[in-house]
Amino acid sequence: MGATSSDAWYTGCVLTTGSVTSTTRDSTDRRRRRRPRWWVEILLGLLLFGLYALLGGLPLPGHERRAVANGEDILALEAVLHTDFERSVNHWLADRGWLTIVANYEYAFSYLAVTLITLVWLYRRRPHHYGWGRNVFVVVNVLAILCFWLYPVAPPRLLPEAGFLDTVRLGGTWGSWGSPMLDGANQLAAMPSLHLGWALWASVALGRGGAPRPAQVASAVHVAVTFVVIVATGNHYWLDALGGAVVVGLGVLAADAVGGGAVTWTASGRRSLWRPRLAPYTDAVTETTTNSAAPAVKSAQFAAARAFVADHGKPAKAVVQRIGRAGARVVLVGDDGALGDVVVPSVETGEALIEAVDGVEAAEWDAETVSATVIGPEHRRRMAGPRARR
Repeated sequence: MGATSSDAWYTGCVLTTGSVTSTTRDSTDRRRRRRPRWWVEILLGLLLFGLYALLGGLPLPGHERRAVANGEDILALEAVLHTDFERSVNHWLADRGWLTIVANYEYAFSYLAVTLITLVWLYRRRPHHYGWGRNVFVVVNVLAILCFWLYPVAPPRLLPEAGFLDTVRLGGTWGSWGSPMLDGANQLAAMPSLHLGWALWASVALGRGGAPRPAQVASAVHVAVTFVVIVATGNHYWLDALGGAVVVGLGVLAADAVGGGAVTWTASGRRSLWRPRLAPYTDAVTETTTNSAAPAVKSAQFAAARAFVADHGKPAKAVVQRIGRAGARVVLVGDDGALGDVVVPSVETGEALIEAVDGVEAAEWDAETVSATVIGPEHRRRMAGPRARR
């Protein structure tokens, strides 16, 4: 009788533990799905613009001279690599009449329009992805602004005796270098290319947000067109475009790193994160699907389970529990007794996850599984509720 009573008590603890982590996850998910205040987002955009204007107005000594020298160095490097094709493409476009005008206005406006549309779409239709997309965008711009200040680069069209034609200015393009409204803008900011960076960011954000396939294809085409245009109009070297892609990649890594991870309760009762870069919680949670086929296990869910086994030893026991509309939870019990879980779309997906991860064994909440758990004092106080902490 004593053993049975003990088993029942521990079973109650495990089930309560599940509800605690579930409540934490549900509240976290609701917070992530809630749209941020629009005026805060606008204020953030103004702060970014303020940083750009501030550093642009505080150039380091010899700013223009260094910008021209850096531009010439980039062009010389491309010549060594036999990839200095910008001048020939620039001269080809300059004689194309209406195509030149289209390219000029594509350069002046398309990246702005696509970026704004993508931000609004994320905010309105994918609020749970908006925060991630905005974080990437902020990192991209901060890195670019710092680069503009520390490493100014004159675009090809401003290099003396380089033989480039400024098609945007010669065409009197409204809203760009060809119009008076931008006479005071920083034109020594070729590296990295934010035209390419913003276009690529939009494409990545649409892909991460699950935009319709035609929209993703159109965005990818826009990235390619933007690359051709920024080079052909004499505004960027192709290495500037590569720099734009690099800052987008760094922005994605940074946003993923701070995006949070799956929650696990260790034996001491302290909450920790499972390698958030490998298993961000927003990727691990999937909405319930009406498709009769079980959704495939995502790489983030694989990574979370593998990380748990690596941290807490194997063999790890796994129990699949249905949690209603959210799908199912795979509760993991490590070899050291630690508890953790991974949320999946369905029970079938959870069973597939258990089979696919080495060192994880399917189990039930029987006496053996319950006795393998280790619940620390802090964890007991959490399960007891606020009254027990008085």
